[in-house]
This record gives sequence, C-alpha cells and structure tokens, in this order.
Amino acid sequence: MIFEGKINLSESKTVKKIDFDVPRNASKLTVRFEYSPTSLGPVQNHVNLLFYDSLGRFMGRYDRGTKNFVVAPQASEAAVQTRPLPGRWTVFFENHYLFSDVHYRLEILCEGEEGFKTFKGEFHTHSRHSDGTLSVSELSMFLKEKGFDFFFLTDHSNISGWRELEELPGAVGFPGQEMNTFKGHALVLGGKTFIDWKDREGREKDFNQIVHEAHSQNALIGIAHPFAIGEPACVGCKWTYEFDPFDADFVEVWNADLSRLELNYEAIGSWLKAVRSGKRVIATAGRDLHTKDERDWMANYVSARSLELIEVLWSIKFGRTYLSSIGEVNIDISGNNVGETAKHDGNVFLRIENLPKSNLLVVTKKTVRSFNVYGTFEERIEVEEKEDLLTLLAFDEKERPILISNPIYLTRGE
Repeated sequence: MIFEGKINLSESKTVKKIDFDVPRNASKLTVRFEYSPTSLGPVQNHVNLLFYDSLGRFMGRYDRGTKNFVVAPQASEAAVQTRPLPGRWTVFFENHYLFSDVHYRLEILCEGEEGFKTFKGEFHTHSRHSDGTLSVSELSMFLKEKGFDFFFLTDHSNISGWRELEELPGAVGFPGQEMNTFKGHALVLGGKTFIDWKDREGREKDFNQIVHEAHSQNALIGIAHPFAIGEPACVGCKWTYEFDPFDADFVEVWNADLSRLELNYEAIGSWLKAVRSGKRVIATAGRDLHTKDERDWMANYVSARSLELIEVLWSIKFGRTYLSSIGEVNIDISGNNVGETAKHDGNVFLRIENLPKSNLLVVTKKTVRSFNVYGTFEERIEVEEKEDLLTLLAFDEKERPILISNPIYLTRGE
C-alpha cells in the first residue's frame, strides 16, 4: 500500500488520519515514510506517525529519527513487538510544526502466511474465588475433559483468581470478570485490572463510563443473561440499565444448559432484531459454570490464528465465532466464513457440513427461509439488499437451538 499526498502549511499543529487494511494472513508489517522538505537551516518540518491496530491498541511511533519500523514478533525499535492483527488500522500524522507545505510518501508492506484454526471456548465460569465449587485448576481440567481449548475466568466482581491462570493443567485460562451490579450483570473479557461499577464513594457509575474503562484496557464487555428473571428470584440478574445491551461488544444470547428456553429465547430474538437493524453486536454463549455439569452444552467456536488472548479477543470482537451444541460445524458462504464480508451478485452460495437432522433457518435483513437438513446442506440464497447479512440458526426436534452463527456480511460487487 502506498499513500502519497500533501500537507499544507495551514495544517501545522493539526492531526491527519489515514485508515488502511491489514490482511488476515499478516505476520509482519513494515512501514517506510519520507517527506520533504525536512528542514531549512535550523528550522524543521516536524511530522510524526502514530499507529493503532484494529482493536485500537497503540502499535508504535515513527519519529524523525526512525529508520526502520516493523511490527512483528521480531519488531524493530519504536514499534510494538506483536503479530499484527487483521482489519482496519489507523495511522495519525501528528503535524507538530510546519514552516512550508510538505509532500509525503507512506508505504506499508504486509507479509505473512498466517492461517486460522477453530478453538472451542467457554466465556462464563466461576471458581471458588466467588461462588463456584471448583478451584481454577479443577475448572481448567474439567473443561479440558469436555473438549474445551480455553475459557475465561469470570468470577463475580473479583479477579483474585487471575493469579492461578498461568500454566494450568487443562484448558487455557484467560482473565475475565462478571460485574455484578444492582441493574444487571456484565462480562468483561481480557481485562488487565479490576473494573468496578461504582466509584470510590460507592456511587453507581454511568455504564458508558464502565464500557470506556473496559475498552481502555483492550478488553471486551458484554451483557450476561440480559432477559433473566430479576428480583426477588435473582437480584440484579435482569438487565435494567438505560444502556442498550445491544450496544455492547457482545451479548450472551444463550445462558446455562439447553433446557433453559424461557431464559434465552427472548435474547436470541432481540439479538436478531438488533443485527438486522444494523447493530454489529456479537452473539455468545455462557454456561455460567459453577460446578461440574454433564448436561448438554452450547459452546463458542472461535476462528483464530493462535490460542493467545489478543487473537481470541480479536476473533470475538469481529464475530469470527458461532455457537454450537453439536460440535464443530463447517460454514461457507461463497468462500467466506462467519464474521467475514462476502461479495454478492444478488445471490450467495451457502454450504454447511456436519449437521444432524434439524430445522435450519437462514436469516437475512428482510427474509427468513426454513430448511429441513441433515449432513451436508447446499443452497443458493437470494440476497435482496445491496448491503445485507446472513446468519444461521438450527433447531433440533425439541425446538432447542443447536447452532447459532454470527452474521456473514454481504455487499454487492464482483
């Protein structure tokens, strides 16, 4: 990618923004930047670049003396040492001082052959650090026995269990918390410190402030069981904040085991309404695990490049997940997967593998089509809107959901 342009003298002490896309296979990002004139005698044109990735994380500063800028596991000086995340990045031109117009050339080179794998995860668990019956180690072992690759430890308003997450014997554990408030429960995934719903005087914070605090830690925040029965049966369990739960990063559309239809059907319907109206909120499942439980399980299947916290958070944030009680399912829409954007010409080709006998709903912005399926299902789906989406829900003979996919986004084009 090459960006060339001009910064006018009048833009001194202003900030210019350019967005660019990093491909999903990138493992290395190299930047070359030059501008002229740089100086006139002792007076200098002073332009710096600051880079931010698709999760908003700071990735480094290209200063006047920078000669080599590489974001990678083997990074250069001035750049952050990490595998660059795919998606929309931002570079800010900080025009600290200009004595003349400036002509610039910015070259960004992305390299790599990263691939994606599917990992099975549980997003809502409790240990003895809150009201669970298992130690963190026992929780890790139990989840590994159930086939899980990872879990988030989300004890009630507590993070003391985080100290036990390293070198677990079973499933990989990531930091989280379930924020228990008087007006609902929120899950914070991937935080760095404890986040409280009240201030130091015990006053309730505005929930938008809580969201900001979570995002400032590069964490995701979502609403647990938003339509649960409230008090007195479950004080604080039902979401009653003015904050729309579908404005969060994700919503737990399935909580507990598959028998809890009354708890979750409203969440599924409300989530579908939200995404069909344009909200990009991710559907997740949470067993709300407190003890060993052998009943059926709606799990999260996450497509990520590696089993690292930031890679998993990226995949959740951008909807590279589906929910399944029947194991791994292969979903392909015209060569694209869940969470991606597919081109359409008025139709897309849908292929799903590994489905048991079930009723499949194919949902777009304006249509719902029903199919009786078994094994491999293939169908050409008509797309009415220029900008549309497609999401999938499958139900067993007891009308219990066995598959819920996050949307594949559709845009008209070749």
